[in-house]
Amino acid sequence: MSTVPSLEEACAQAVAAVDGDRVIDLVRGALKIPSLSGQEHDVAAYFVARMTDLDIDSELQAVPHDPLMPGPSVNALGRLAGSGGGTSLLFNGHTDHNPVSDGWTKDPFGAEIEDGYLYGFVHMKAADACYIAALDAVKRAGIPLRGDVGIALVCGELRGGAGTKHALANGLTADYFVLGEPTELELATKHTASLVADIHVLGRTKHFATQDAAGKRGVNAVEQVAKVIPLLGHSHQPLPSRADGGWLSFEPRAGFEGLPQINIGSIQAGISRAFDRTRPALMPDRAALTVDFRIVPGMSKQSIEADLRRLLDGLAEDDPDFAYEITFHGETFPYPYDSPDDTPVVKAVERAHETVMGTPPGWSKILKFAASDASWMARAGIPGVVYGPTGKYLSRPDERGRVDDFIAVTKIYASTIVRLCS
Repeated sequence: MSTVPSLEEACAQAVAAVDGDRVIDLVRGALKIPSLSGQEHDVAAYFVARMTDLDIDSELQAVPHDPLMPGPSVNALGRLAGSGGGTSLLFNGHTDHNPVSDGWTKDPFGAEIEDGYLYGFVHMKAADACYIAALDAVKRAGIPLRGDVGIALVCGELRGGAGTKHALANGLTADYFVLGEPTELELATKHTASLVADIHVLGRTKHFATQDAAGKRGVNAVEQVAKVIPLLGHSHQPLPSRADGGWLSFEPRAGFEGLPQINIGSIQAGISRAFDRTRPALMPDRAALTVDFRIVPGMSKQSIEADLRRLLDGLAEDDPDFAYEITFHGETFPYPYDSPDDTPVVKAVERAHETVMGTPPGWSKILKFAASDASWMARAGIPGVVYGPTGKYLSRPDERGRVDDFIAVTKIYASTIVRLCS
């Protein structure tokens, strides 16, 4: 006489079915494939082939050209259909990685293991592989699922989420999502958005050996833009609101402590919009600051532009030669992510983590300064949680993650599937 296992017994069976060697082999295979934004086809084909091998329905989804991404690319989509009537769960993760910078001592695509670390662009192809391994473990454990489990391994996240936006627009949905962005196995349901603006400060060209003509005084745009920088405030430091003596309009928001912040990412100056630097004897007539604004809910491109104009108009009142233009970059992640902390998917991941790791998970303090595809899924009405391996060595030479963490997170994802979808 067979008996139906309890929920905890079913979770334990799924966890026990996770094969650590299979997990790491799957991760290493992905890390060996270069996949810059717009060049994800090969790694997407790899993931589809692995899902097909494991009897997970899968397909390549063409993603057309996006203004922020160089050329068209593809998503790798997988799905295991449940028997019906259950909660559906979507695992989302991007397949593009950052450019190879100077300073690597390991082969970025060698997938080398040393001292317990796996080297390469683990952000976030490692989590992508762990999703597949987790679903495979649930299948091999024979746990029947009522709800569907989807896997969306998407292109172009580093260029504003092109793959996820396209998939959502073409019917991708679920009751809940898990996004395995690097959180060092901590929970996150909130993070900032990124709005990028160019502040062009205008000068008036003249050769420094010539006299000023009447009404045509030379104005050095570099000297003018230098007046703007201290008014904006220090990069990577919390900025006060106008109500507290700052220049940005916003209401502080729980869960977004330490925000908003800015980063002055680049300065360009020279002659004309081309920033020609071949004639340093001429006063430059244009200097531009590129500023990344990391915001709190309630802030927008419109509110930031209004605040900037108020700030810069104050300079113009004191200096009749001060002139400026403001342009915003194309939208990358314009919406902060702000999901409830107590949804069933949060509770499922929390319980799964505690069962596998022996202690409850913490709440991520770092991720809230980042932006991700969680924004687009939340805008589509899907609540979720960001929870993934790695983070400490993210986006730097010799990027890496702990082998044990990849195996652990696979077990946690497998337990989460059972808790929500069985």
